[in-house]
Amino acid sequence: MTKPGSLDSTVRILERRLAAVEARDAVERLQYQYGFYLDNRMWDEVAELFCDDAHGPPSIEIGRRGSYTGRERVRDFLVEILGEGRWGLVTDEVIDHIQLQPLITVSEDGRTARCRSRALILGNSPPGTGRLLLAEGVYENRYVKQGEQWRIERLHWVPTFYTTVGDFDRAVFESAPPSELNPPDVASAPADKRLGRQFLPFHYPHPVTGAESPVPAADA
Repeated sequence: MTKPGSLDSTVRILERRLAAVEARDAVERLQYQYGFYLDNRMWDEVAELFCDDAHGPPSIEIGRRGSYTGRERVRDFLVEILGEGRWGLVTDEVIDHIQLQPLITVSEDGRTARCRSRALILGNSPPGTGRLLLAEGVYENRYVKQGEQWRIERLHWVPTFYTTVGDFDRAVFESAPPSELNPPDVASAPADKRLGRQFLPFHYPHPVTGAESPVPAADA
């Protein structure tokens, strides 16, 4: 038996603490990846972040649209209801899903976790209305470690408010032109005509499928 205060006991305590830190980092990264896929309308990529039915089953509830349970129902909600059948962005479409204040709690066995965070959302989806949507709300999510990989088990976002700001059709999607007095060493990449602006590609593959993420253009 390991004695309290012994080297073996200290090592085990440090191992558990390290595992908890690594779990919190993994869950936070997973939640941030979800946000980037969501704000680019990448519904298949979002759906793949949820656990299998045998490990949950997974469920999703965003706003007051009700809860959907099971992988296929989660995908149905994302694609058909939230996405209205369209993957990716159209020209001049803007969606920003800014996630803040993640507070992550990992279970004693290191196999499940919860996260409470805030999301600030702004966007003009679909473009052409002249209005910018502003919304804010709170996430209270659950995660499960499926094998050695963290997945979303329950995603639940409750809005605090929704509002709109007018005259967004005057928004500028490009910055000022290059300086003629002190020109750049390398020119900026051209805008993607499908989006109406430049898009920075994802530097990481999808954490579950391993696939490289495409530019989220709806007509790709």
